[in-house]
Amino acid sequence: MIWIARIAAALVGLFSLVVGAMVIMSPAEMGESLGIGALSPLGLNALRADIGAFFLASAVAASAALFGGRPHWLLGAAVLYGLAFLGRILGIVVDGVPEGIVQPLVVEFTMVVLSVFAAKGLARG
Repeated sequence: MIWIARIAAALVGLFSLVVGAMVIMSPAEMGESLGIGALSPLGLNALRADIGAFFLASAVAASAALFGGRPHWLLGAAVLYGLAFLGRILGIVVDGVPEGIVQPLVVEFTMVVLSVFAAKGLARG
């Protein structure tokens, strides 16, 4: 069971690291794929910093859990992805259902489940 928890933590970490790195390296392109546009150099900087930080913080949390013996850190990643998920649900309620919303909802829900599962499994291990 510990191996499944390690794999779950690794998936959260790798996904978060890859997306975070992509946002840092190509903020305009990643923003566009997320439906967010940079209207100015400050907006481009905000994409890189704010969106990149979200994903990289989750990658750090997963790494601390996996390699640093701190499984509870994965709960931080679960909170980040969970709040993003709830924000999307609120957006659906307030603004309606936008095209393409299913994929990010599934990804964020999956990251929450994997993070909580890995945190609990690694804590037992």
